[in-house]
Amino acid sequence: YQLPITNYQLPAQSLDLVIGLPDRCHRRRADWVKVAVNGRIVRSPELEQTILTAFGRTCPRDRYPICFIHFQIDPEQIDWNRHPAKAEIYLHNMTYWQEQIGVAIARALQLNAEIMPEMPLPERVGKLLKASEPKSGYHVNRSIQPNADGEPGKSSSDLGLMELRAIAQVHNTYILAEHPSGMWLVEQHIAHERVLYEQLCYAWQLVPLEPPVILNQLSPTQVDNLQRLGLEIEPFGEQLWAARSAPALLAKRDDCQDALTEISKVGDLQTAQVATACRSAIRNGTALTLQEMQTLLDRWKSTRNPRTCPHGRPIFLSLEESALARFFRRNWVIGKSHGI
Repeated sequence: YQLPITNYQLPAQSLDLVIGLPDRCHRRRADWVKVAVNGRIVRSPELEQTILTAFGRTCPRDRYPICFIHFQIDPEQIDWNRHPAKAEIYLHNMTYWQEQIGVAIARALQLNAEIMPEMPLPERVGKLLKASEPKSGYHVNRSIQPNADGEPGKSSSDLGLMELRAIAQVHNTYILAEHPSGMWLVEQHIAHERVLYEQLCYAWQLVPLEPPVILNQLSPTQVDNLQRLGLEIEPFGEQLWAARSAPALLAKRDDCQDALTEISKVGDLQTAQVATACRSAIRNGTALTLQEMQTLLDRWKSTRNPRTCPHGRPIFLSLEESALARFFRRNWVIGKSHGI
């Protein structure tokens, strides 16, 4: 993927990006997060951290992305006096370049027409991965509501133009969807989880609880965690606390008490948002109508990171028309398959 830089205050420059899709490949270490400038691999802690942040909540826990970024930059924009061996650099207008990285990675992670359908790897890339593999650990509310205006998912990318049509539900777990170049199986729970997680990131809304929910046997750390998340909680008796507010997705649930106890065990907002989205997403085993399946597909395909759930699990399995043709040998010459 190549992104031309359109800052008219600077000479013509570009950013080339190669990533490993997070639903397919990732690493135990961040050793394949690389930055190069004008043909030379360099270190830039600020840019490397920007890459890791851009992949946030797309890879599994304790796994790191595969990403290579190459800048073509005016040499006057580079400060080489950061390391005696000139191995570490600093870029002038660092904030600008960090924004460009975020834009490029966000674009590459979408299911847009620039990378769909998938094409076979070039022979050189395949040989490189095969040679590298032995030396490293690399091996290749439960109802669905239509999007409201202003929520994430209103994407102006050409993904919104990609037709993805729900045609069936398999084992009340997978949505079978047809698109112009093949078919996909989409796991309904984690697709909905991705939708809800991005909605929560966009607006973490707390609402009053009437009557309050009574929690028991909370440790001081759990009480602090709930207060840090903005929940109103106060003592109600011996080893009892009254929660007078809760995330909107949990407030009307029958298991609100269990949900609040669960998020009391996490110490940061992002993890609490993941836990809330997971508990609120439709469960596997839930029967959906075609309209509900279609609504979920439409919302999911327009999320920022539709390839994986916030835990890093792949959401869909693609079966491309080209692969189907090869499997069923539809390119055989008529008569040849009959021994003629």
